[in-house]
Amino acid sequence: MTKSRKKFFIKLLSFITIIATFPVLIVGLFSYLKSSDIIQSNITNEKEQSVYQIQANFEQVLQTVDLSVTNFVTSYQLTKTLNEPLSASQFQLYNQTKKEINLLQRFDGGMDDFLLVSTKEGWRINNNGLRRLKPGQAEKLIDRYSHLSYMSSWIIEDKDEVFFDSTANSSCKTYINLVKKLPLNNNDKSGIAIAYIPICYFENLLKNNLDSETIMVLDENYQVVGHSDFSNIGKDFSDRPFTAKLSSQKRNVGQYNASNDGSDYKVIYRKSDYNNWTYLSIIKISELNKQSRSIGWFTFIISSVMFIGILIFALIASRKLYAPINRLTETLSDSFSNHIESGKNTDEFGIIESQIHHMLEQNDQLESKLQGQIVQLKQFFMSRLLQGNLTTAELPAKMESFNYPKSWKGFSVLGIQIDSLDDQKNLVDNEDLLLFAINTMVEEMIPQTNRMTPIVVNRSQVTILFNEHESEHEFTERITSIIKEIRERIDKELNISVSVGISKTYTDLVDAHLALKESREALRYTLKFGPGSIIFFDKLQRESSFFTFYPRQIENDLFNSIKNGDKAEVDENLDKLLESLFDEQLSNRQFEIAIVRLLTNLIQLTETLGVNALEFEKHKSLFDQLYEFRTLPEVVNWFKNMIIYPMMNKAEERTQSQYKNISDEIIHIVHQEFDSDLTLNYIADKLHYNANYLSSIFRKETNMSFSDYLTLFRINKAKKWLEETDITVKEIAEKLNYNNSQNFIRSFRKVEGTTPGKYRESKRNH
Repeated sequence: MTKSRKKFFIKLLSFITIIATFPVLIVGLFSYLKSSDIIQSNITNEKEQSVYQIQANFEQVLQTVDLSVTNFVTSYQLTKTLNEPLSASQFQLYNQTKKEINLLQRFDGGMDDFLLVSTKEGWRINNNGLRRLKPGQAEKLIDRYSHLSYMSSWIIEDKDEVFFDSTANSSCKTYINLVKKLPLNNNDKSGIAIAYIPICYFENLLKNNLDSETIMVLDENYQVVGHSDFSNIGKDFSDRPFTAKLSSQKRNVGQYNASNDGSDYKVIYRKSDYNNWTYLSIIKISELNKQSRSIGWFTFIISSVMFIGILIFALIASRKLYAPINRLTETLSDSFSNHIESGKNTDEFGIIESQIHHMLEQNDQLESKLQGQIVQLKQFFMSRLLQGNLTTAELPAKMESFNYPKSWKGFSVLGIQIDSLDDQKNLVDNEDLLLFAINTMVEEMIPQTNRMTPIVVNRSQVTILFNEHESEHEFTERITSIIKEIRERIDKELNISVSVGISKTYTDLVDAHLALKESREALRYTLKFGPGSIIFFDKLQRESSFFTFYPRQIENDLFNSIKNGDKAEVDENLDKLLESLFDEQLSNRQFEIAIVRLLTNLIQLTETLGVNALEFEKHKSLFDQLYEFRTLPEVVNWFKNMIIYPMMNKAEERTQSQYKNISDEIIHIVHQEFDSDLTLNYIADKLHYNANYLSSIFRKETNMSFSDYLTLFRINKAKKWLEETDITVKEIAEKLNYNNSQNFIRSFRKVEGTTPGKYRESKRNH
């Protein structure tokens, strides 16, 4: 016996060994893993609580300071103060502001100093009192914090980088500063508020008891905000191995393993919803496993001793069990050696198995070829029969060879058509697959004695059903019952809606092609009757006349709503038009004619409106696309989304563009002729429009009246002349075409809240 023929003995030995040692290994491994897991879990839970406590204490300070500063900077008094020069006459306002700043620092939030700067008025207030900004200091301050994307941000700054002469008296070199751009609720920023908190204030929060554990706080850019080793404060940790894995974590709370410098670490983190900072505890995994190593060694020794004993027992037992199998294998290998594949690594039982498989494969191949040919021949026969390519002489022999029923009273053709899927593209891509699935269901549900072979023909499933009933009524009820069962299964397994067309009853199979045409004609009425219909051809009321009812007035209402751009009214009128067609009980042919007429009139409307909004799919005309739809909802959605809505959008875009151009022309005339007797009537004559029409367009585009815009533009001109020239108020009034200077002064006061003279004086004093 060669070595390859003793594979079963090796398997038997291995099996007994595994069966015997498996419980020992499982118990030993489970006890070790369970104890190690419990120890690690307890330590991890303790660290999670520690991180949570650090985060809670840390953010309590930040949020307290943030809330206090926010309440202060959003007060009416501060908003007013930022826009005041704080001259000597405004000492009371300064004194109140300084008291509020001092009050902010009384809270136990660690705030060492608070700086309030008005970049607009050029002053600053902190613990040193009120100071005027030197030239360029406002710009420097704005540049320093312009990179901050939020109106309120926490940043890390060194003590030497703190702007101005801060009175911060802490020995800590690094500060966590809260920067708020003021006013908070206005895009036009005129000041900055900064709260200074020394990082040393958080020293007790970040201490840890283990030398192998590191506590740290990182901002959203992975810059160190807090660290158990304060020398790391302000460093960039974005390139550290543990931060690279941290960025991929989707949960706000969790843990993961990371490696660095050959050591493995357990990283426990919490991401803050308040300011996107991350609080971490990093501890060596070797520290977590110290307590479980002694248990692991003890378990390993006990398991090893038991394994050696089991291996000796397995060897003795395997030899006794293998003896009869060995004798049988030697006999079989000599008898069937010619059928064993050369070089194949076959064991003892593989010799017998290979012979059985060889015989079964040959039998399956022969049966498969025979069955495949029969199925193909039946389908080819059905295709020729339904196309009308068989003669009466050929049919008896074919029916007998394919074992079809010989006695029946008549037959009908049943056609099943998929109504629609979620979208038309999905239907086109999967229709063939779904039809073959339906074909299989029909083949399984209808007994062979009641039908011929079901096939798929031209986007529908077709079956010839035999009539064995005495009356036509019984046959109709039988067909209806079968169809309902088929539709229930299709709906349950495929979740799609199908319609069914049934031809009249024929007695000669040569007429099967005529029955197929009737079934297809019945399916065309799905558009009228709706999805999920069961349509008998002999119950249809067909008319040959092409004259049909058409609701012209409703169509006019629809077209008017399209021109007005009212989608809700469009939907209502389109539904009303189609409902009126159904109410007239039109035949399928008449209904199709009415739908085509609607499409033609809509195409003419696009030409009337002068818009090009019609799209063609896969080089198909609009009429070809329309004929492919099988249900009324598909037709309605197609009209809306492919023709009507795009037409309305194009018309609206053209109208809006026209309005924009007219408003721009009015504004251009105001800018050029503001010093003349300018009126809207004058502009209307110049642009050849009605004055009321121009007024409504201008208000719609600029959200203000023409007179308000003209007044505001003239006042802005007057402000520029008052600031930059020595022209008198009277001369300015004349240049702006006011009747007298008093009218100008009243208009200026209404807009600016002060007289022109006082405005000039305040600007020059400033």
